[in-house]
Amino acid sequence: MNTILKSIDGINKLVKILLTFSLIVMTIIMILQVFSRFVLNIPLPWSEEATRYLGIYAVFFGAALAIRHNELISVEAIPDLLPKTVQRVLKMIVLVICIVFFAILLKYGIDLVSKVSIQKSPALQISMSIPYFSIPLGALLLILNAIAALIVVFKGGAEE
Repeated sequence: MNTILKSIDGINKLVKILLTFSLIVMTIIMILQVFSRFVLNIPLPWSEEATRYLGIYAVFFGAALAIRHNELISVEAIPDLLPKTVQRVLKMIVLVICIVFFAILLKYGIDLVSKVSIQKSPALQISMSIPYFSIPLGALLLILNAIAALIVVFKGGAEE
């Protein structure tokens, strides 16, 4: 199980780099757009679309990293009242349900990417399969990280 966790954490190093890169590029594009629109009086027609697509990827990358480290927002009031063993079982059930949901998202995301591949985005003129690819990619990363979180909970909650 440690090998699986190390493999997923290795993938997460790349995900962190991609998340950082997408946030930096989004920031640069937004600054360029503001400068271009209000100083040069020449708005960039592609900037809003590019930041939207980068933002979608960033959300999926961030969610995958957050689920791995148990940092997603959740209501813990009732589980905190339960005994530790029941909390662990409840957490494992929730993670399994999440994995099932992410698997459904992966399946339908792949279908959607194939359906929109002939469409072009309005401003960037790229295939719409590029922005829509964030759905199956994000779902796959969420599955991997939910499995890692499940392994940690199964091992007793302490990670080496």
